[in-house]
Amino acid sequence: MKNNILKYFILLLSVLVIFTVYLSTVGIETDKFNDQIKNRVSQINNNIDIDLKKIKLTFDPLKLKIYAKTVGTTVYFSKIPLALETIKTEVSLSSLIKKKISSSNIEVKTKPILLNDLIKFIRTTNNKPQLFILEKIVKKGHVIIDLSLNIDENGKIKNDYEIVGLIKDASINFLNKANFKNINFNFNFQKDNYLFNEINFKAEEVNFTSKKVNIKKKKNSFLVYAILENDRSSLNSNILKLLNLSFENIIIDDAKFKTNNEFSLEIDEKFKVKNIILSSDINITKLKYKKLKIINNYFPEVDDLILLDNHKLNLNYEDNNLSIKGEGQIQLNYDQVDEIKYLINKKDKDLSIDSELFLKNIFLDQQDFLKKFFPQTNKKINFNNQKLKINLKNNNLTFSGSGKFKIDKDFEEIDYFIEKKENKIFFNTNLNIKNTKFKIDNINYKKKNKSKMNLLINGELKNNKSLNINKFIINEEDNYIKIENLSLNDSNQIIKIDQVNFNYLDTENKKNNYNIKKVKGQNYLIDGTSFNANSLISNLLDANDKKGNNLFENNVSMDLNFDEVYLDKIYFVKNLSGKINIVNNKVEQADILAFYNNSQNIKFTIKTNEQGEKITTLFSSKAKPLVDRYKFIKGFKDDREGYLDFYSLKKDGVSTSKLVIDNFKVKEIPALAKLLALASLQGIADLLTGEGIRFTDLEMNFTNQDKHMKIQELYAIGPAISILLEGYIEEDKLISLRGTLVPATTINRSIASIPLLGDLLIGKKVGDGVFGVSFKIKGPPKDLKTSVNPIKTLTPRFITRTLEKIKKN
Repeated sequence: MKNNILKYFILLLSVLVIFTVYLSTVGIETDKFNDQIKNRVSQINNNIDIDLKKIKLTFDPLKLKIYAKTVGTTVYFSKIPLALETIKTEVSLSSLIKKKISSSNIEVKTKPILLNDLIKFIRTTNNKPQLFILEKIVKKGHVIIDLSLNIDENGKIKNDYEIVGLIKDASINFLNKANFKNINFNFNFQKDNYLFNEINFKAEEVNFTSKKVNIKKKKNSFLVYAILENDRSSLNSNILKLLNLSFENIIIDDAKFKTNNEFSLEIDEKFKVKNIILSSDINITKLKYKKLKIINNYFPEVDDLILLDNHKLNLNYEDNNLSIKGEGQIQLNYDQVDEIKYLINKKDKDLSIDSELFLKNIFLDQQDFLKKFFPQTNKKINFNNQKLKINLKNNNLTFSGSGKFKIDKDFEEIDYFIEKKENKIFFNTNLNIKNTKFKIDNINYKKKNKSKMNLLINGELKNNKSLNINKFIINEEDNYIKIENLSLNDSNQIIKIDQVNFNYLDTENKKNNYNIKKVKGQNYLIDGTSFNANSLISNLLDANDKKGNNLFENNVSMDLNFDEVYLDKIYFVKNLSGKINIVNNKVEQADILAFYNNSQNIKFTIKTNEQGEKITTLFSSKAKPLVDRYKFIKGFKDDREGYLDFYSLKKDGVSTSKLVIDNFKVKEIPALAKLLALASLQGIADLLTGEGIRFTDLEMNFTNQDKHMKIQELYAIGPAISILLEGYIEEDKLISLRGTLVPATTINRSIASIPLLGDLLIGKKVGDGVFGVSFKIKGPPKDLKTSVNPIKTLTPRFITRTLEKIKKN
């Protein structure tokens, strides 16, 4: 009995062992659990149906667990099939005995599945808005997945899942901002952590590759970190838009680029990209920059599109701040390639550019204010071999540099700093010139030919009108000029000047050594050892009274003190002192005294009385320095020390004047007067000796109003000839003069008939053949008509004026 029991036990044990070995190695297939599995899936989501094949069961005797595996399963949702390669799970032995499968782990391997089908399947279990958006942007692609899930007692998936797989040939349209296609990569997904590797894709025809992309979930957004690179490709604006970058002046249509990038970004639940951090090494060609208006204002020959080529850049982007550091070639116009280094910073609409350039040639438009100093300024100023630094910040531009420049005919040396800020241009320029013409008309200065000159200018130009020169220094051989704080308005009038030092030889080869110093307000002291006033006097005499010499913006007063002042190229005075008050650019008060020698002087005064009458007086012991300036008197000579006395009273725009010149000769007078002079023995002697026609007296009474001059009387008498005339002159329009011209013999004979006076006259008495002429001159200045008629008797007026002169002498 015992033996039988033992036999049966051994047999049963053997069968059990054999069954266990068979079940753990070969396993068994069954479909008895298919309905239970379908019901369990329906409980999870009733939209899902599953088509199961027979389940193969294998036993793990050590863990007392049954492993269930099925091959070729198809999952349906909304009647759309999802083909699976295998499903493998763990089943407890107790659930198998109870004929009710209860699984805690599921491993699923899929066949290649359409991405959109997979997304739809996931949405059946978790219908978040992100999945809806993802379904819309994914256009195509396949995925193979190895899925490992742990399920709790309630049939819910635990968070310790792992999804491994790969995506092939996917395509995404990212909210119409950028297209990504030919997407291929491997992935490993775990709770809140998504790892991608071996990535390659094409975005806007650019092929990108990446060894690694890591995405981590943070609350309601995803943090992305990636390393990305691409081969040389065309740059597309949609990529910049994706990064939220906008460049109003950059054109990238023909640009080619190659990059190596490291970046991170955040994508929120609405798939909005933010918090971009980007670091890139970029090689780029054919990038074009649209010229700013401010550049066009000064550099017109720069092409509208500036070409940047063969550039190596390091780009950093964070918090909407873009920084680009690079170097390469720049082409400002079609026939010239230069080198550039730069640093670009952009935040929102604020743009700053710091650059270093080496420019072979660049042209600056001529600036109007330069023509005052450089008389032969070219229309374009050529800068050559310039080492230039440029900073552009919004609309403020600064640039500094050094090199060669050509404003005239030859290249000269220059270094400079210029800043344009709002409506001001600040400048600091240092020029070394040799062959460029340079002048300052107001002080009669002109650089000598071939001489070396250094010019330093520091100041500012406001609204392209008012100019303030903080420092102006000229060094040219023995010439030195220094101006400090000179302010000019848009009419080039002097607003103020603090101090000026002059020590130079002017265009008339006269030494000028004097200083101007602002004492207080608009009061100035002008003193020095020598000053050439020739051009100043000429300008004052030639000035149009209406136009005036508008040198000053404000009323000024000047104290004068000079050791020596030149009146012209020959004559000079010593110990000049005085005071001048200028109101509305007209001399209101003046009192100036200087000396030719101990006994001869020149004195000039202007006084304005309470009635508004301006009285001007000028007395000069020597007439020649002043009379020589008038074109109608040539070869003036005053061997007898002839003087000049002038008096004028002006009121309500009308001046009444009297001019007296005593003891002088004129070498060149009209031909008619010369012929008449031959009627006098004295006149013949004067002409033969070349001394000129002598006049003992000239007196002229005249009035001026606007451009109209009325000569009430001009009378000149001399041993050879005498003239009496009257008339008027309208400036640049009409001349009308009439008068009498007679030789001295005629005067002598006529006066001799008057008792007691004849004996007082000098000259030979002649017979009845005396003569003289009356004349008329009339017409526009360029077309004067002259008529001459002989006279045999003198008018009472002529005789009266002659008697007055004889009596006076």
